[in-house]
Amino acid sequence: MIDPAFDRVVADLLEQVNLGQTPDDLLQTVYDRLKGLVPFHRVAVAVLEDSGQQLRLVSCRSDAAVALQVGYSDPVAGSSLEELLRTGTPRIINDLGEYLARKPDSRSTRLIVREGMQSNLTLPLLAGGRPVGVLFFSSRQVRSYEQSHVQLLRPIAGPLALALERSRLLSELQERNKELLQANQLKDHFLHKLRQEVRRQTAALENSLKRYRTLTRLGRLLNSSLDARQVFLSTAREVGHLVPCDRMSLVLVDPSSVTRQGFAVEMQDEPRLVELPSRELSGSAAGWVLEHRQRRVAPDLDTARPFAEDRELHALGYRSHVCLPLLCRDRVVGVWGLAARQPEQMSAWDLDLLDELCPLLAVALDNAAAYGEISRLKARLEQENVYLREEVRTGQGIPELVGSGSAMRRLGQAIEQVAGTDATVLILGETGTGKERVARAIHERSPRRERLMVKVNCAALPAGLIASELFGHEAGAFTGAIRSRPGKFEVASRGTLFLDEIAEVPLDVQVHLLRVLQERVIERVGGNQPVPVDVRIIAATHGDLQQGIRDGWFRADLYYRLNVFPIHVPPLRERREDIPELVQHFVRRFSERLKRPPRRVARRTLERLLAYDWPGNVRELENVIERAMIVSTGVELEVDPTWLVPTRATPPPASQALLADVERRTIVEALNRAGGKIYGPRGAAAILGLKPTTLYGKMRKHGIGRKPLQGHFE
Repeated sequence: MIDPAFDRVVADLLEQVNLGQTPDDLLQTVYDRLKGLVPFHRVAVAVLEDSGQQLRLVSCRSDAAVALQVGYSDPVAGSSLEELLRTGTPRIINDLGEYLARKPDSRSTRLIVREGMQSNLTLPLLAGGRPVGVLFFSSRQVRSYEQSHVQLLRPIAGPLALALERSRLLSELQERNKELLQANQLKDHFLHKLRQEVRRQTAALENSLKRYRTLTRLGRLLNSSLDARQVFLSTAREVGHLVPCDRMSLVLVDPSSVTRQGFAVEMQDEPRLVELPSRELSGSAAGWVLEHRQRRVAPDLDTARPFAEDRELHALGYRSHVCLPLLCRDRVVGVWGLAARQPEQMSAWDLDLLDELCPLLAVALDNAAAYGEISRLKARLEQENVYLREEVRTGQGIPELVGSGSAMRRLGQAIEQVAGTDATVLILGETGTGKERVARAIHERSPRRERLMVKVNCAALPAGLIASELFGHEAGAFTGAIRSRPGKFEVASRGTLFLDEIAEVPLDVQVHLLRVLQERVIERVGGNQPVPVDVRIIAATHGDLQQGIRDGWFRADLYYRLNVFPIHVPPLRERREDIPELVQHFVRRFSERLKRPPRRVARRTLERLLAYDWPGNVRELENVIERAMIVSTGVELEVDPTWLVPTRATPPPASQALLADVERRTIVEALNRAGGKIYGPRGAAAILGLKPTTLYGKMRKHGIGRKPLQGHFE
């Protein structure tokens, strides 16, 4: 038997529907009036939306905090409520924990279980036989609901469904009324708008002739110069007569850089050109224009200043700002900015005119940039040509590292290890040990060998000119700088830069070198435009850089950047076993260069050379051999003892053994070069400057046979 109190609840709900109460008000009544009549701790209503495809929770009442909140939405398709809405059959779940274990993907079940609910009764809400939503009753006790509760609660579903349908229809009616109101307003204003359009079109026609004349005049001005600053200054003067602005700026775009640079014209009695500080494009107004490729208007900087440029202009007294992209061949070449000291200064006509001017200015700037690039490349090629002529004059080619001793083998191994990489190399060694030859050997074995290796002797440059020599300079940077000139970093582009005597670089220039190593970017002297460089750096010094760090004349951070792969070139006194080979090498070289016949190196001469300490290292030995080739008149190389200060009168036994080994290797090398032939102008005897009989005797002494072993002598 139905409790009379329940009948009164249904009657009150129907009365509330007639009075126009909302579904949320009705659910509050259900929650308040059914306590004690039906077991529940939570009651909620969800409505069908998107043509019945989505179910959204619109109202909820609970005795505690809720996890499944109003606004939660789930698709109907594939859910457990799909069949309930299709058939109109209520559903009872008397153990939500067990149900969730079977269907772990049910998010709504998981949320109400988190609230502590253990059982659930779901009733479909039908209006005109069509489902419009569902009504949920949930209890903290398992097995709280039976079919009797379904029969008891069915009458409540009707009023709630009517309220939901009435709310939907009322919302649709209000939307249609709003559309009708807007249509009426459009109708009322149609004639007014038509009159405005006629006036606007008339004004546009009157302005078209004036605009055409302006564009023609500016086109002539923009094509009259290939200098970007002159182009922009001409534009500023002409546009300043048409657009009420107090400042124009131009940001130039370099695709290879993440920073911006440019200049501005202050519109005074005589326009004044000022440089803009370099800054990153990311997060700037110019960056926004570049990204969106559309103009940006800031009509009132007093109320909104989202970008750094806005704040800087506002601090300078400007109150409105416009940025426009400059596009040429579908590529952004710059950003044109205009600023005024009064807010809302730019009118629609002004902006339309500026939009039409942008392509003209973009083409002129692109032409100026192309001309500048051509000029820069021409200057770099001129510098490369000068360097190549100097290289040819000094006879530089692929270096030959002479010597087969253990120290030279270790040096050769280090060169092979680092040559194929782009790592920075620091070559350490005494004066005259051949540090430049080591640098050239690394370059010629690297992927950059097809490009230049540019050498800079830092010790030979005046302190005031070393920055200009390395980084280049702009015209007017200092007295005598009549035109721009690329530095050694630009000349060595995609090649190798050899910085000899790096310890002689002043501290102020060391800062710039550190930036190049860190960022691969330089700035010319007198310029503010970053120039990216792709250069491998090899540095060399005979000084103690670590002592320089302690004494304060060399930066520690630069040292660590240079010391990526240090190579020590041993002094000649530490590789005496290579002296005979070096002597033969220099004899052959100076024989060709001086047009003299080859000289034979006597044993006593070789012993004297082996005994000397060579403080000038290989360079000193080279000079001694050249001098000897000049003064020698016979078949033997004559080295005056007064040229050397011997450390020992005669070589010790170890030197005797070393000399014998060197002599044997020299003979074997000559036999291999001559293909085993001893007699004749190309025989081994002629190569060594010996009589054939003498060579035979030495071969017997060292156990060298006539026939080669496996194709060569050993």
